[in-house]
Amino acid sequence: MRILLTNDDGIEAEGIQSLYREFRSKHETYIIAPDRERSACSNIFTVRDPVQINRISENTYSISGYPADCVSLALHSGLIPPIDLVISGINHGPNLGDDVHFSGTVAAARTAVIFGKPGIAISACTQHSASVYFDEMSKFLAEFIEKNFPFNGHYLNINYPDLPQKDIGGLKYTFLSKRYYVDSYKKVKQNSGSELTMQLNGKIETRDDSGSDSDSVDKGYISITPLTIDTTDYQALQELINR
Repeated sequence: MRILLTNDDGIEAEGIQSLYREFRSKHETYIIAPDRERSACSNIFTVRDPVQINRISENTYSISGYPADCVSLALHSGLIPPIDLVISGINHGPNLGDDVHFSGTVAAARTAVIFGKPGIAISACTQHSASVYFDEMSKFLAEFIEKNFPFNGHYLNINYPDLPQKDIGGLKYTFLSKRYYVDSYKKVKQNSGSELTMQLNGKIETRDDSGSDSDSVDKGYISITPLTIDTTDYQALQELINR
């Protein structure tokens, strides 16, 4: 199988390098990743400025753009051969509940499905840092794909507890939890005149209903949530039609 690896933590992030070590032994594996961290960028595309591409090795490229750019380049530029699967991660931090709408990691998997390729996003539930268990996560993902590929029409959002394999309770198929973003902004600098610099602060609170991704991770399970592109509220649509 021919696999593209990407992320939003940047080309040098330990998570993506762990995936590469795992998958290159059995699959034709490529990396196209941002040249710097691009967290919380969602589905940003570079549409008016050129994208700078740096070939690091035969199968590895860094770019000046975003995760969605990485997937689009892989599929449409001829930079690498046609791929069968996009894997995004391993993210240095969780992507639970409503996080999926902001996450660049999840957006890369979403972009793959938009363009007709299967996609998987995988995240380590760390405090937005590297995990000593990345290699165990990579091995799990490789075994999961061998048993379950192909899958079509949806993309998978995987969250892996920051625990050793012996302490993992297994895997659970889950739904998204509800995240509440308690945001605030701190004034960093104010120059004379109208220029003002502010920094985002805040915290995240979670309603982790039983069976949700957050609830399952908290209990030591690997959470796998199937996601779709279609965000239509069909119940509301039917109600509007019936008025």
